Amino acid sequence: MQVESHTQSAPSDKPTEATQEREVPRRKGHWFWGSTIDFQNDQIAFVQNIKKEYGDVSRTRIVNSDWYFVYDPEIIHEINVRQAKIFVKPKLAKMIWSLFLGPTSILTQQGAPWDRQHEMIKPGFHRFRIDAYAPVMVEYIQRMVSSFKDGEVRDFREDINNSALEIVGKTLFDTDMGGDTNVVFDAMHNISEMLVEHINLPLPTPRWWPSPGNRRKIGAIEALEGVITRLVAERKSDGKDRGDLLSTVVFAKDENGVAMNAQEVRDQMMTLIFAGHETTAHSLTWAYYLLAKNPDKAQKLYEEVKAVVGDRPLEVADLDKLPYLAQVVKETLRLNPAVWTYMRAPTEDVVIKGYRFPKECYIFISQYVMGRDERFHPNPLKFEPERWTREYERNLPKGSYVPFAAGPRVCLGQGFAQMEMKLVLGTLIQNVVSRLADGFEPDFMPELSLHPGKRGLQTKVEFRADAPLRKLQA
Repeated sequence: MQVESHTQSAPSDKPTEATQEREVPRRKGHWFWGSTIDFQNDQIAFVQNIKKEYGDVSRTRIVNSDWYFVYDPEIIHEINVRQAKIFVKPKLAKMIWSLFLGPTSILTQQGAPWDRQHEMIKPGFHRFRIDAYAPVMVEYIQRMVSSFKDGEVRDFREDINNSALEIVGKTLFDTDMGGDTNVVFDAMHNISEMLVEHINLPLPTPRWWPSPGNRRKIGAIEALEGVITRLVAERKSDGKDRGDLLSTVVFAKDENGVAMNAQEVRDQMMTLIFAGHETTAHSLTWAYYLLAKNPDKAQKLYEEVKAVVGDRPLEVADLDKLPYLAQVVKETLRLNPAVWTYMRAPTEDVVIKGYRFPKECYIFISQYVMGRDERFHPNPLKFEPERWTREYERNLPKGSYVPFAAGPRVCLGQGFAQMEMKLVLGTLIQNVVSRLADGFEPDFMPELSLHPGKRGLQTKVEFRADAPLRKLQA
């Protein structure tokens, strides 16, 4: 779940002192379109290759603007934490997200409006509320696993997306999504494709423009709006705080006693339903894939869960006793992060470590590339959860591992997402052996989140002999 939060930087954090300015290396690309086509054709290869060829800081023209690619953890920490006040979402990101999430979404707001919304939404992510969602998460993933049949081939990406959406429906709206699941899943898929097209060719398309793609985008947005509008109306009519995030948004009031208006409620719920299911579902997809490719790690995880939990359902109290499960999650977020990149823009010219970043320039930061940097992670392509010891984390430079970003705009829902990943993975490994379908390897599609593409993640169901849910089926 990628919804931004607010944290205070440590008092000892001080801006890096400006040194003598040095030139930012430029990738020239084509004389007319710069690097636009190269970037569009293979974004993952492009962001890795530009680092290899030009170093930790470089720039190139994408469409009609210079983009700065930053892979220096100290500079990233400056941007995220130490000088966060002057780094905001770039105009491009706000324009693209506003098309879907709306003009008042917490993801696109800055300054006082963001502060107000953040303070109103934050209570919904307090620890006591998040912990209360744990039984829901376990119940829905058990329901998913119980629908499996031994030996069948299933698209795990579709299964986990649907289950994550059901979890979001219950925790966000305190409702069973039921028939809305397919509507929302299809709408999210269509919107994701359209937003990627806007990123690659960011030319505003009027809402009335009659192109097939634009009609599909508007239809998807209206389908989601229809679900949200109905659920908001039901909650307002009911007038009760059910302990879900919708209650937080609908009934919250700011310091002046003013509630969110209809547009704000709509935009925040669009943001939460998007952030709350897609990125978490794709993170779980990659965790399941990595465990399938590394059966020894999967077996080690199973043995830990079996020893601590036995045959009963996982509980939130178990998580502190499952250190290897936490390591598997951290390693997944390092190697195959669903949120693989984000962008920032300075509100003024700024010099960091000698590099000048002009006002409103686009700064591109990739968690995917940083997680595969051998300077920080030995054998970076190896899936090795055991690396995540306390000493290992202490020795990582600040800014080198930021799966949920950092600083004032750190993901507000990171606690929710991490708990969900652990409970879901633990329940899965307790019951089934993670296994890919024969001969199958997924694609890697770096869109709004990194996912395995239209072919999904084809897996073969293999229940464990002592699977608790198998015993219930018998």
